[in-house]
Amino acid sequence: MPRLPRAVYTLGWVSLLMDVASEMVYPLLPLFMTGSLGLGKEVVGLVEGVAEATSSLFKVAGGRISDRISARKPLLLLGYGFPALLRPILALATSPWHVLSYRFLDRVGKGLRTAPRDALLAEATPQAQYGRAYGLHRAMDSVGATIGPLLAFALLPLVGFRGVFWLSAIPAGLAVLTILFLVREKRGIPKPLPPLRLSSFSPQYRRFLLVTGIFTLGLSSNAFLILRLKDFGLSDAQVTLAYTGYNLLYAVASYPLGMLADRFGLRRMVAAGFAVYALVYLGFGLSSQPWQGVALFALYALYSAAFEGSSRAYLATLIPPTEKASAIGLYHTLVGLLLFPASLLFGFLWEGLGASHAFFFGSAMAALALAVFVQGSTRHTRPGGLP
Repeated sequence: MPRLPRAVYTLGWVSLLMDVASEMVYPLLPLFMTGSLGLGKEVVGLVEGVAEATSSLFKVAGGRISDRISARKPLLLLGYGFPALLRPILALATSPWHVLSYRFLDRVGKGLRTAPRDALLAEATPQAQYGRAYGLHRAMDSVGATIGPLLAFALLPLVGFRGVFWLSAIPAGLAVLTILFLVREKRGIPKPLPPLRLSSFSPQYRRFLLVTGIFTLGLSSNAFLILRLKDFGLSDAQVTLAYTGYNLLYAVASYPLGMLADRFGLRRMVAAGFAVYALVYLGFGLSSQPWQGVALFALYALYSAAFEGSSRAYLATLIPPTEKASAIGLYHTLVGLLLFPASLLFGFLWEGLGASHAFFFGSAMAALALAVFVQGSTRHTRPGGLP
């Protein structure tokens, strides 16, 4: 089997280090907000919704700027460097607005870097290896996401929430240094781009945006899954360990599932992801025991490992080579903009009707997305499972 390009491994190390930093913080945030700051679930939904919407607005901007200057590395430096400087805002937070400010600014950086990074992965990799490349990248990303909560679990009794937030700046800085000294690219000539119009992209791309939009309306932040495990009776430390296990399973499964996607067909793997998500959220709505929550969280890790890499690889087969980062950025922008009302709706459904109804709604939207996706796949299919 041919070795993947060097750029795939380098970008994987960048994501690994940044995810160590991010995941030292992320599983503690909902506990910090609802515990230390005394905030309600609807405020968690507001913070997460604003954060993801902000990230996605800047994803299309990052993609367009990257295509305009025909370079990826400057956006990577800005997108990874900016969040590395923001840890003091969170470490010193005393109100929900401080947390909201941190999440907003942190997601600006993520928005700027995502499309250029994914475009650089696609440009460096032959299409026949897309599943492996994106699978390996997600695997390394998830290794970092596994190390982060473990560090948080070990450090939390020693330095508390705020100490963990301060220390998360170290791996974030290392990620920036990796980009600065190890990421290489062939820069093109800056060029003007036509206005970004949805009609200029293929019907398959536009339909995938529709399906993704339906699916995203039923998505919830992982913060709600963490709170659901807490509802099942797990302690803060056990929730952190469960989240660590989720990321570990994600990391172990991402690469082999990426290889399977190349063989099985990217479209089929995406469809399977919608189906598993619907089942997992149905289970979270029906369950009440700690072991059931942990088992569902493990199944959710397998869904994430299969779907996130294969959906990005599938997307890469639908986009034009001349505006690759723009098309990827537009996709991620749609997802993030819809995550804002989705997170708010999920939080209000939880507070108003109970957690079960919120998860039932997510399951129903995933099932609807699967139906639309499968119906569209009968129209646009080539051998090998690609559009």
